[in-house]
Amino acid sequence: MVKHRKHRALATVVSTGILLSAVAILGSVLVSWSNSTFTAEQYEINKVYSDGVNKLNEYLVIENVWFGNNPSKFVNVTASNVGSVGLNVTRITLDNSIDRTDLLITDGGIVTNEEFSTEITYNWTSTDPIKITLTTEKGSIYQTFVLGP
Repeated sequence: MVKHRKHRALATVVSTGILLSAVAILGSVLVSWSNSTFTAEQYEINKVYSDGVNKLNEYLVIENVWFGNNPSKFVNVTASNVGSVGLNVTRITLDNSIDRTDLLITDGGIVTNEEFSTEITYNWTSTDPIKITLTTEKGSIYQTFVLGP
């Protein structure tokens, strides 16, 4: 009489080991992915919060606007940073009913308690009010209206 051996016990142990290894690997991948996603979200939340707080602390005062016409007409705008953080002026717009000038500023950084002044070629008239708009890097907008001499 021939005896048949059953090899089931070994197959069960091997398949259980393979399944446990697969679950461990998938779990590690999931934990790694969730950590990287959490870190990215945390960075974005911190950036939005920091930008919002800095925007609240920005305060710019347009101190002086004067007009000239030698050799061509121009407007000189002086602004002072009286806020508690430094800021960057990125755009100055001069607008009246006749003419509009939009000037992009590349070196408009102003530290606290300092001034920024720039001369802008502009065809002003003494009868139309000019709306002067300064825009900062964080999106704050400061405006004033002046009348030419």
